[in-house]
Amino acid sequence: MVDLNRRGFIRSLFSIGSIGAASSSEAQVQAKGKSVFLWCDLHSGHVGFPTGLDAPAIRPGSIAKLIAAASLVEDGFNTNLQFECTGTYKVSGVKELGEVHCQFAHGRLDLRRALAFSCNCFFAQATRSLTTRAFLAKARALGLASPVAGRSSGLFPALESETKPSLPYVLGLAADFKPNCLQLMRLAGLIAIGPGERLPVLHSSENFELKDREKPLAVALTRKSAELLRSSMRLSVQEGTSSKLDPQDKMQIAAKTGTTDHGKKFQSQIIGFFPYDKPRNAFCLFSPAGTSVDAAVPEASNLILSTSW
Repeated sequence: MVDLNRRGFIRSLFSIGSIGAASSSEAQVQAKGKSVFLWCDLHSGHVGFPTGLDAPAIRPGSIAKLIAAASLVEDGFNTNLQFECTGTYKVSGVKELGEVHCQFAHGRLDLRRALAFSCNCFFAQATRSLTTRAFLAKARALGLASPVAGRSSGLFPALESETKPSLPYVLGLAADFKPNCLQLMRLAGLIAIGPGERLPVLHSSENFELKDREKPLAVALTRKSAELLRSSMRLSVQEGTSSKLDPQDKMQIAAKTGTTDHGKKFQSQIIGFFPYDKPRNAFCLFSPAGTSVDAAVPEASNLILSTSW
């Protein structure tokens, strides 16, 4: 049974995500009412499409916090610095954004735990000096503006967006930033393999439009930022927003969730990789209806835990 009070509260979290209407591609995927699951082999680059060849491009929600966190760390941010989350934070200096909310008051958090528990209030405070230019440069370096597996990139901001406030991008709610599922899966793969490595060109025997000119993508992360992202994604599965993904820790998964509003409903995604110590596979699941806790996490759990890897 749906908890209407809970859904009403969650809907209030995305007031800043109302900037722009949903794209036609989002509407088409939502209308199909079908979840999309993609996975790839990090050694060979092979991509699997067990639910079909769709790779929708939508707003990433809190998955974008991975980009923000990497930008902060590589700019010298003190990862031990804590901010208080009371459940609500008023955004100063950006009147149109008003307030950001968390479903729960998280208390005092550092960057690692803020990522694991996806704390909006922490990121609103920690990224006050993060420019949109810096955020988008890191997103671009991590492949969120480039083709993947023969598919064109999802929507990426034009240059004029670089002067806009960064918070809608940090929270993954900006209307002009919509990476596709393959790009988000590739992001998980890049975090998994770490700096100094190159992810193979992602490809599939089912994808007849693979462009041979695609090149392996280097990991545009420092060792410190990569370790922060990896450990926070692992903590997300152990204690945070992905805790119902693998309760018995059979697969040693690291993951990050994201939820966005879609009219009067929600849509959600989860990306990740496994096993944590020696990553072999990365994945992305998109659910066209429901929050990450209600939809994306349990759907990904069913698919991953019922498959022989």
